[in-house]
Amino acid sequence: MSVLSRSKIIERLKKAIDDPQSLVITPLLDEDFDYDAVDIRLGCYFRLPAISSITCIEPFRESHLKGGEEYYPELVHKPYPYGLGEETVDKKEKGTIVLQPQHAVLASTLEYIKLPADVSGEILTKSSWARYFISIASAPWIHPLYRGCLTLEITNLGNVPVKLTVGEPIAQLVLIKLEGESENQDIIKGSYAGAILPEAPTFKR
Repeated sequence: MSVLSRSKIIERLKKAIDDPQSLVITPLLDEDFDYDAVDIRLGCYFRLPAISSITCIEPFRESHLKGGEEYYPELVHKPYPYGLGEETVDKKEKGTIVLQPQHAVLASTLEYIKLPADVSGEILTKSSWARYFISIASAPWIHPLYRGCLTLEITNLGNVPVKLTVGEPIAQLVLIKLEGESENQDIIKGSYAGAILPEAPTFKR
């Protein structure tokens, strides 16, 4: 396996959408990203554990029963704060979420991702966030042929609250070229494929 360089990423981004090797990252902030990684931004949707109403999570319990996945993460929307005018959205408040110490949240990326059959991806915490003890690398691997916004598991491992702002770079996406032959099926499959919101956990029995 080998990591795609910036020039190779741009080359694939420019391919036609029906090209088996095409890559989609949209909306892309700009093409002035790192030599080996693309910054991805915090989206508008979050899933927050409703701690006060939960005694215990039961991962394999049917979702509609108490303790199942429907009772775990509350979906919260925070408006995108840029380009709308201060009279419409208060950027300091409405486009942010405060993550308390030792708390975690599921978030979505602002970008929608389409990976080709011969490329997988890995999500890495940006070093600037890591220095605030924010971790975004608990489930980092993205399989080939994935389609959708990425769900990020964000944890505050520090001792003070940290404010997260919608639309700001939150992690890096590293793209990896697979060796050998790959399935050239342009289909959406997998437990979380095609997501546009942070996905609640699912367990295969």
